[in-house]
Amino acid sequence: MKKKLVASLAAAMVLGVAGTSFAATNPFTDVPAKHWSYDAVTKLANAGIVDGYGDGTFKGDKTISRYEMAQIVAKAMAHSDKATAEQKASIDKLSVEFAEELEGLNVRVTKLEKNSSTIKVTGEARLRYENYDADVNNSNSLKLRTRVHLNGQINDEWSYYGRLQSVNNLRGESGDDKVTMDNAYVKGQLLGATATIGRFDYFLNTGLMIDSTLNGVNFEFGNKLKANLFYGKENNTDVWGNVTDPDTDEPILGFDEKVEVTGLGLNYATSKATNLNGGYYQFKAKDQTTITSLGGEDKVKVWETGFTTKFAPNWALNASYGKSDIDDENTAYYAEFAYKGADKKKVGSYGAWVNYRHLEAYAAPKTTFDGAYTTYGQNGYDLASKAARDFGYGAKGYEVGFNYTPALNTVLRVKYADLKPISDGAPTDKTKFYQAQVEFFF
Repeated sequence: MKKKLVASLAAAMVLGVAGTSFAATNPFTDVPAKHWSYDAVTKLANAGIVDGYGDGTFKGDKTISRYEMAQIVAKAMAHSDKATAEQKASIDKLSVEFAEELEGLNVRVTKLEKNSSTIKVTGEARLRYENYDADVNNSNSLKLRTRVHLNGQINDEWSYYGRLQSVNNLRGESGDDKVTMDNAYVKGQLLGATATIGRFDYFLNTGLMIDSTLNGVNFEFGNKLKANLFYGKENNTDVWGNVTDPDTDEPILGFDEKVEVTGLGLNYATSKATNLNGGYYQFKAKDQTTITSLGGEDKVKVWETGFTTKFAPNWALNASYGKSDIDDENTAYYAEFAYKGADKKKVGSYGAWVNYRHLEAYAAPKTTFDGAYTTYGQNGYDLASKAARDFGYGAKGYEVGFNYTPALNTVLRVKYADLKPISDGAPTDKTKFYQAQVEFFF
């Protein structure tokens, strides 16, 4: 996105001065001597904090792109040791504003890192309303989730990431989460691969089979064919239909052990528009005889395959198919058409989608698809009576959704799903699921 920013204004922001008389030779031939930014441009140039284009001009009256702006910011960052404390504060603010463009330019400036904090703090807040028309737990909820992201550069090859999270029930009901560090890991080059070590999200492919948090290690390698090899302990106990009391974190059905996870995810780019994906994962309960809430083996194996493609301008198609080796209700598949998509940096951008899914109760350990019958553990647990009911249902049905960016760093999203339970012995009533949310990024 282009902003109508003149480079002389950027220079004034970095320098932090209002133009006053300054007798010096103007180093930029296209900035007139009577222009309001003359003194600021001259002082910056003489201080060596910024310079002009290759032909010795500054092009002060030219509309520039964000990437051109990032180049000016990068030059200011590179020479920040010559700036005053006030100028350094301005440079830091500019580096945050143009962080994505600077990353695209592969800018890392050691001098600035030595003179300012090495921790970058960002955040997001999500206000979400959900409603089910079925008799399930939390059938009408309003929650605020807050996340604070901490990014730190350790050295040229290693970085640190931490994520603080809190979920608040705005209806005053039980289930409020305390602040937790739900992500904390280091990432860098190891054994010829990019290694992630610690607690991190592991979201595979479209999220049909896996969308959870792992305590362990992930190795990513490859270019056209990318592979993720991971091992560790699942951070959640509510996988494979196991139920945990949200107030005490104590197990109610199933087991309290965090299962051992080993897996391999693959992604192959057949073209710029199309990617094929797949994966094979194993979940093992080390100290208990069953891994699912209804009994069975102490080990479950899962595989999946799928693709994503942009088959036309602004249009995409995603599809996935997966299975577990549990004897019953072990199959999942889904397909989605998507048009455009809201971008938090582009005001007025929007998108829409429609999908169909068939997700049996024991096909996936922890799917990204929410709604009644799909997240089959907690929705089947009655907090008031401490008893399980309507437990273990899979779901099939369609979903439609729309998202929109009304203001910078603000995204609205609404979706509606019409689902039907498909497990043996489940009631035949359909469930209509509504969700509306607004996300703020800061």
